[in-house]
Amino acid sequence: MRAAALNWLTSQGVALPLAAFLLIGAIVFLSGARLTRHADAIADASALGRLWIGTLLLAASTSLPELTTDVSAAALRAPNLGIGDLMGSSLANMLILALLDLIYFRRRVLDDISRNHLLVGVLAIILTALAGLDMATRSHGAFGPIGIGSALIVIIYLLGMRAVRAELPEATPPVQLPLGATRRNVLRKAIVGFAAVTAVLGLATPALVLSAEALARTSGLGETFVGTLLVGLTTSIPEGVTIIAAVRLGALDLAAGNAFGSNAFNMCILLAMDLASPTGPVLPQAAPANLIGAQLAVLVTAMILLRILTPRSRTIGRWRPESLLVLIAYATAIWLLAPS
Repeated sequence: MRAAALNWLTSQGVALPLAAFLLIGAIVFLSGARLTRHADAIADASALGRLWIGTLLLAASTSLPELTTDVSAAALRAPNLGIGDLMGSSLANMLILALLDLIYFRRRVLDDISRNHLLVGVLAIILTALAGLDMATRSHGAFGPIGIGSALIVIIYLLGMRAVRAELPEATPPVQLPLGATRRNVLRKAIVGFAAVTAVLGLATPALVLSAEALARTSGLGETFVGTLLVGLTTSIPEGVTIIAAVRLGALDLAAGNAFGSNAFNMCILLAMDLASPTGPVLPQAAPANLIGAQLAVLVTAMILLRILTPRSRTIGRWRPESLLVLIAYATAIWLLAPS
């Protein structure tokens, strides 16, 4: 069905996939803003805190586009499209934080982020580096259909998230509820709203990615380029919208938790791709160009972590050099991955 829909879109020229992309993009944009509000309400009403809700719940929800897209790519024998999307999404998430840091330079939005995000950021770097190592060594070890590298990534993710949870405070200070409301009712309403918006995103974002692929197919670009840059950027739209909405709400830890948490969670999708792939574990099948995406994803994540660690370091004009370097790294990815 997916292949038939893609063929139909590409047979109609550029106008139809472009119109579909813009229309569905608007739906995703509005849904992402609502998702952030519900997540913020859950963080307050449950007393779990914005960092944990952003890192786990919001990150997993906004990673649905990557999950559906990349599993489908593996099933259709296009693993490079899926792997490229995962690395491109990690690049795009850090690009969003860098752009916010540059645009809101007066507010210095990354200065007030909790240092606990460093743990999640380091975890994302470790998992991405492991994926790159498995691609570079062409490891063929497997447990049935699951590659050793993919299994190790999921195990380290679970252990890492447990360590992150252990470092967080047991509870956050309670917030003042609206007059006549109970914490239980507010939490129930927020959870129902979050689930409903997540369902909308789960339906809308695969169609968004499909329209992006239709736009790219007629260009003659390679799978890795399309996956890393076009599809990777497209599947990061929910993260981008929720991060921007969180910053506007003043929920900076929710924004950073979503970005770093998504980068870590995305690497776990490789195991689902292994299960869906008819040709075995996907990482050993990766094209060498995907290593560029993995290395740059590690680099930009490290740059953002350095930015958070050194809030009082020097600026270049009005901007922080770390955020500028993230933009340069993304431009480098476009240049290196563009077909000659």
